[in-house]
Amino acid sequence: MELYFGNIITSISSLSIISIWIYIGYTYIKRNTIKTWGHRVLCIVLWGLVVCILAATRDGYHYSVQAAMGESIEAGLFTLPSIQSRLCTLAGAVIGFAALSSLVIRKQGYWKVMFFILSSTIIFKTLLIEASRIIML
Repeated sequence: MELYFGNIITSISSLSIISIWIYIGYTYIKRNTIKTWGHRVLCIVLWGLVVCILAATRDGYHYSVQAAMGESIEAGLFTLPSIQSRLCTLAGAVIGFAALSSLVIRKQGYWKVMFFILSSTIIFKTLLIEASRIIML
């Protein structure tokens, strides 16, 4: 329990991850009755960004970036050249592409597909990081 609710940052991060997964699940269940997908895409992009920032803060990723620049700071849980960092950066690029393309292509069908691409990518990122945290700690 300490891993997920040990302090205020880990608690908020854990609750944010749980809440975004509930939102994704709820949207998936209601997918046949949803008429407007643009708000859902915007919501998941912004919410996902907040969750990512909270998780990076929780794991001290900003220390890893500073340590990679040669400063005498101890790296966070995941170092800059780690597989987790590289895969999450790639997943972030997918999220960025989906978000930006959704601004240009303004069709409900496209937004629905982008919502599920964004959801899958966010689920992948959280599973990767949370499984890695459990294994590493």
